[in-house]
Amino acid sequence: MDIEHSVKNTRKYAILEVMFFNGFSVGMQSFVLLSLAIYFNMSSFFISVVSSLPTAGYLLQVFTKKVNTILGGRRRTLVLSVTISRLVICLLPFAVLFDMRNQFVYFMIMFIYGLSSPFVNNVWTATMVEIINKKERGKYFGKRNLFSSLSTVIYTLFYGYILSLADKKSSILLLTSVMAVSAIGSAIFMYLHYIPDLGEEVKNISIKTAFKNKNFVLYLKFASIWLFTWEFLKPLTEYYRIKILGVNTMFISQMGVVTAILSSVLYIIYGKLSDKYGNKTMLRMGIFFTTYYVLTYFSMTKDNKMSMLFAAAVIDAVGFTAITLSLLNLMMEVSEEPADAYVGAYAIVCGIAAILAGIFGGLVGKFINNGVIYIFGEEFYTIRFAFAIGFVLRLFSLLELTRVDSFEKTFIYKGSLPIKNFFSKRILNVGASYINDVKRSERESQNIKTQNRKDNYINVDSNEIKNVKEESGNQENRTDEIENFEKRTEENNMNKTV
Repeated sequence: MDIEHSVKNTRKYAILEVMFFNGFSVGMQSFVLLSLAIYFNMSSFFISVVSSLPTAGYLLQVFTKKVNTILGGRRRTLVLSVTISRLVICLLPFAVLFDMRNQFVYFMIMFIYGLSSPFVNNVWTATMVEIINKKERGKYFGKRNLFSSLSTVIYTLFYGYILSLADKKSSILLLTSVMAVSAIGSAIFMYLHYIPDLGEEVKNISIKTAFKNKNFVLYLKFASIWLFTWEFLKPLTEYYRIKILGVNTMFISQMGVVTAILSSVLYIIYGKLSDKYGNKTMLRMGIFFTTYYVLTYFSMTKDNKMSMLFAAAVIDAVGFTAITLSLLNLMMEVSEEPADAYVGAYAIVCGIAAILAGIFGGLVGKFINNGVIYIFGEEFYTIRFAFAIGFVLRLFSLLELTRVDSFEKTFIYKGSLPIKNFFSKRILNVGASYINDVKRSERESQNIKTQNRKDNYINVDSNEIKNVKEESGNQENRTDEIENFEKRTEENNMNKTV
């Protein structure tokens, strides 16, 4: 009974924890991360490396089992890693308060967080898999993701407003203070989680098993190229729109909200489409749209930056939502038993790809970030060459995806737009329903008239019968009166005779 109560509370704590988690997680991504990096005077090389640290941390998840063995259990691993990863975030406002604007201070904070957070994710994920029934996971995580998305929208708008303030130190201090409070709240609710015991010791699993699967190796090649181009361009896009084009952070946060709202709707649609057409088909569509996402930044200038950023926000939602939904699903689809070996292999490849992308992006950004050349008399920022490289790499990842063997159903155009057929059917249905309604009303009016005639006939007949009955009754009354009069007359005559 105590375990059931603990599990029930853990389900609630997990929802509250993710709302606090997003408070500092949003502060370590996108324009917020770049704003903090610029405030701490971080070079373009370190900005690229720092932005890839969370993904590079996947590499450490393969050591979770050894850490559990050394510390004596999963709960101790969770408590220690949560304490380190959340406590280091609390150092940020003190660094701002005491004017420690050194790039190594910010880098070490992010580096320590990147080393400890993967163990939190691993233990928490394993715990939720054990305590939540498979039949309830979709409903539960749907509810949790809803609160997570709502909190992300709020934090994004709030941080965008804070960073748009004139006093930079005050705005950064307020931003990092909110991140620190969120980290403390996340730690408290994580401590309250119920963590089941490990039970029987799991047998040793070799990751080499996954690399013997040729189809899975093809998937890893595709995933590594995709993650490389994503991590490589992630800091450069933020640097370009904030540092070079000078876009207001409040506007960027508003575009982030547009992307989040569209993504929440598209998750429902894409979930149904992936079941029908396959994860590979959805991935191919998502990567196709993200190539246009890169082209929007390549075509972005100071004159058209607002409209292009809005287009990028919409394309971001359409493309990356499909990729986020289908990337891991495709990995599970092409995996075999034991699953832990495939997950470990995927974590290693993702970590290595993120590290290489961070280093490569830093080296490229160091030489082309602030360069300007003139082509046909027009100003051209050299950082846009990085977007051209990213465009080519995404096309190459799309080619690698075609080599992966998995379920896919190609969408076939049938020669007419579904929306046209939809409206034509609606028009025909409306016309037919109108004619049927007219005929129905005519029949009803005729029936009403016929019924009225019958009612009139019945009323006439009933009145005649009533009149006949009344006349016969009157005649009977007259006859009775005559008989009574005659009786009284006879009685009087007899009395007189006597």
